[in-house]
Amino acid sequence: MLRPTLDSIRDAKTVAVEGVPLLSGRLLAEFYAERGDVLVWGETGRIAGLLDLVERSPSDGFRPDDFHAESLRRLAAPGILRSLTGNARIAADLVLSDALARYVHHRRYGKLDPVAVDSKWHDRSPASSEIVLADMNRALDGKDLQTSLLGRFPRPFWYEDLKSALRGYTAQTALAGLPPLPGGSKLARGTRDPRVAMLRERLARLDGVPASTPSDADLFDQALHEAVTSFQGRSGLTADGIVGPSTLAALNEYGDDTKAEQIRINLERMRWLYQDLPADYIFVDVAAFRAHLVRGERFAWSTRVIVGTPETQTPMFRDTMEHLVFNPTWTVPVSIQKKMGRVSGDYRLVDRQTGKQVGGGDARDHRRYRLVQAPGPKNALGRVKFMFPNSHAVYLHDTPGKAAFGRQSRALSNGCIRVQDPLDLAEAILDGSNWDRSGIERLVERGHTRYVDLTETLPVLLYYLTAFADEQGKVGFRQDVYGRDEALRAALASPVLRTRIAFPEPPAPEPSPHPEQSEQAPGAEPPDSSAPSTSVHLTGRDSAETPDGEGTSANNGAEPEVSVVDRPAASPTGRL
Repeated sequence: MLRPTLDSIRDAKTVAVEGVPLLSGRLLAEFYAERGDVLVWGETGRIAGLLDLVERSPSDGFRPDDFHAESLRRLAAPGILRSLTGNARIAADLVLSDALARYVHHRRYGKLDPVAVDSKWHDRSPASSEIVLADMNRALDGKDLQTSLLGRFPRPFWYEDLKSALRGYTAQTALAGLPPLPGGSKLARGTRDPRVAMLRERLARLDGVPASTPSDADLFDQALHEAVTSFQGRSGLTADGIVGPSTLAALNEYGDDTKAEQIRINLERMRWLYQDLPADYIFVDVAAFRAHLVRGERFAWSTRVIVGTPETQTPMFRDTMEHLVFNPTWTVPVSIQKKMGRVSGDYRLVDRQTGKQVGGGDARDHRRYRLVQAPGPKNALGRVKFMFPNSHAVYLHDTPGKAAFGRQSRALSNGCIRVQDPLDLAEAILDGSNWDRSGIERLVERGHTRYVDLTETLPVLLYYLTAFADEQGKVGFRQDVYGRDEALRAALASPVLRTRIAFPEPPAPEPSPHPEQSEQAPGAEPPDSSAPSTSVHLTGRDSAETPDGEGTSANNGAEPEVSVVDRPAASPTGRL
């Protein structure tokens, strides 16, 4: 009875068992095939272990209902699973396996598929079926689920910091009833103002420490300056210790009870890209306008960056840096080229058909010419660019315009990331190779374009995070400059009916020795692909077929229904 049921749901786009949605029919079909097509949930203790993991999932920003918590509670009760027979028993096993599959998938890859949330500004490969199935099998083959899964989901330090912040924030009631800080002139070190005492108390409550009471409570002292600077740094603000309009607004936002939900959606974002991170990588914090070089579980080097405007946003994705280009040329985008007209000698026109440079021509004729800016101090890419080839044509680079780095909000580019201290970053990335700072500077001074391959490639993570925390778990909220939070919040609150999972391509079939003979069994009718199935029922192989196609139940008429929607007519492509 189990295999026919799995076959019926294998290629369905969405499927549910007695109203409980399953993440992937194909994933479950392959899971049971690996285990010999037998029921796998027989021990109440194993179900209780899974339920315990599910009940503790809110610490990572999940909701227990994301993992069929109600069904787990019912099936974990003594004697319930043993009392089920036939179709009801199969349905229970499928629900339990799906709960485990979801737990593994969501912890590794996130509950949501970022491409489904917004394919324009998010990019990521599908989840790996092999990894999810390996985790599921490991969980069931071990002594207990929790021990077996312990350590299977390594998370970077910045995820753990934000998770810690969620724990403190959801338990925090210290700001309840606290009035907002009133507006007025800026507050800074040395200022004496009645609002200073209110500021000190608010920051102390946010940091979870007792509020100090200095002898001069209205004086903005050094300790308060340091507390303000810390708050600004983790909130993506200019860390100058001055409480102006932006810092005041950020402080007053902390009384909003939606902030815990904002932490949850950013934990979800983090899960989208952090799989199998090595010790070293580049972390671009888009909403905070910062880039970091991570070495050994810490930010070893950081700099300010400029990112895309709300109209030309920097997408969120992960790729691998392969090489650096010193003294790069710049191929002018068509959107800019067609507006340029006459150009200086710093540019050259290249015929698109011949690939040869031409001495004259209208630079606006983008269909005929490609416009290339020569290397040099005025080049739009500056003196170095950091290449991680990707479909978005986004990379990190220098810029001749340094003044904009002084702005607090730096969403100013066409999507690429402009780096304030690019030669420092190049030196940090090439540390340990044959290149040192003096060698880099000599190369730049020569002015010739030079490609330098990295001895070891470096992951680059472009994250859009509107909540972030420091190592003490103190959270800072950033402005949602791209307006992405609302859609993610809504998606996270809804059940997931399907997701993209990549399956290994099956081996090519061997040619038939008798191609003229059909592989179809004698007397069998060919499948009618013009009539897609909308629902099937769990039935035994020996069920008596009724004229309308519905079989008699093997469980006294209490047959659980399996709903299959949008079955594709074509064969599966390797992804679901």
